[in-house]
Amino acid sequence: MTHAIILAGGWGRRFWPKSRRKLPKQLLALFQKHSPLQNLFNIIKSEIPKERIWVVANQEYASNLRKQLPGLSRRNFLIEPLSRNTAAAIGLASVIIKKIDPQAVTVVLSSDHRLGQKKRFLRTIKAAAKLAQERNALVTIGIRPYRPAQGYGYLKIVQNSKFPPTPGLRRTSKVQSEKIYKVEKFVEKPSLKKAKAYLRSKRYLWNSGIFVWKAETILKEIKKHLPDVYSGLQRIEQALEGRQYKSRLFKEYSKFKHISIDYGVMEKVRNIYTVAGNFSWQDIGSWEDISSLSLSKDNRGNIIQGLHKGIETKNSVILSEKEHLIATLGVEDLIIVQTPGATLVCSKDKAQEVKKLTEILEKDQRLKKYL
Repeated sequence: MTHAIILAGGWGRRFWPKSRRKLPKQLLALFQKHSPLQNLFNIIKSEIPKERIWVVANQEYASNLRKQLPGLSRRNFLIEPLSRNTAAAIGLASVIIKKIDPQAVTVVLSSDHRLGQKKRFLRTIKAAAKLAQERNALVTIGIRPYRPAQGYGYLKIVQNSKFPPTPGLRRTSKVQSEKIYKVEKFVEKPSLKKAKAYLRSKRYLWNSGIFVWKAETILKEIKKHLPDVYSGLQRIEQALEGRQYKSRLFKEYSKFKHISIDYGVMEKVRNIYTVAGNFSWQDIGSWEDISSLSLSKDNRGNIIQGLHKGIETKNSVILSEKEHLIATLGVEDLIIVQTPGATLVCSKDKAQEVKKLTEILEKDQRLKKYL
């Protein structure tokens, strides 16, 4: 059976001051009715039953996660005692799911991504799950780039590597119609020059960070490439149904490497395929990325939420809370975010560096309370 693993860790430093330690960006309904986590859950539950949807996150977020997804059973929230990045999170979920369903195929999703064209997305996931099940392959979902994005990682596909038809599938099958390629390598976030070259070459897809594989298959790869993590996961598995589970979980997590599944496993594996997804996908990583969303703008290109009055104000993102007026005069390409405790003002081209601000605040005992 197919299970979904929703990764809901990380607090999205680049969305400070709205995103805070206990209320991270995946729980914020920015410019939308629902949060990214709620939107993703609503999409995936139409294909995968709720009892097979698992949310993995740090204990700091546990209470707010449960409030946002009241229809999900408490047992389906897998709470990590410490943040150890995606390799540990995926490993923990895989061990628990495999115990319940030894032949499980898992779809790994990030809770802060925005997905559109639901039917196309679900069709792509079905194709990837079919491939993972029948070939024991590690499968990624790639997105065809339509602009030279510097903020995304890329997948370089093997030239002329379109996957042959899967035995037993009719050619008229919707699953079979998806385009599947072998992955040559993972490529880090490029310069603008390289991103333009990737767009022209047709051999590069955006790495969506959506993965599909059998729980058994990814655990074998973790054993091979991250043996210490695998050993710790095995000790956690042995304590799953006992009173020592929480203490064992903390003890093993304390020893785990802080490493992503991309660096720890995917970049070292050769048996990787990608299904080219023909659906709307956006990884909204910073305030600057808000401008790429299909949101209403005023006649000067501004995206505004809250109370604002401006003169000669262009192409800016302006957000205020609780009847707090933001007034602007003669500004362009700015990000202005007001919250009761803190206000951010920065140029759009510096939006990626908001994370540096949070790191400075973290080192100052007087200012840590604003995180």
